Amino acid sequence: MEEHLIDTELKESPKDIVLGIMRWWEKKRLIFNLIILSIVILAIGTCFYQRPNSLARVFDIPFFTQSLFYFIFINVCYCAGWGVQLLVYYYFNIQYDDSKYLDYLLLILGTLFTGGVTYFGYLENLMYGSPF
Repeated sequence: MEEHLIDTELKESPKDIVLGIMRWWEKKRLIFNLIILSIVILAIGTCFYQRPNSLARVFDIPFFTQSLFYFIFINVCYCAGWGVQLLVYYYFNIQYDDSKYLDYLLLILGTLFTGGVTYFGYLENLMYGSPF
């Protein structure tokens, strides 16, 4: 039994793996926010192209406040990416390797979903007004 303990190779500690997962996701947060911000600008441009008089709505305080809260909300939801990956690592004992397939898959799917919701939500808000 002692030789089994002595001869085993040291593996990366779970703490280092957890920090590595979180670090990877947090390095991509700025890119995620820039993509979503460009989608918002695209929605504003589309709305202005279809209804030129709707641009004044962009500079309203309620629109700005809703946008600020929305960006805070999507950044909180962004944490679900590394949260899901940590749950998969912990509960399914999937070894975290350097391939990052799961990282990129979750990042791309989450960004596409958030981008679609953002584009159509902003477009509807600007074109037809906010229900609030």
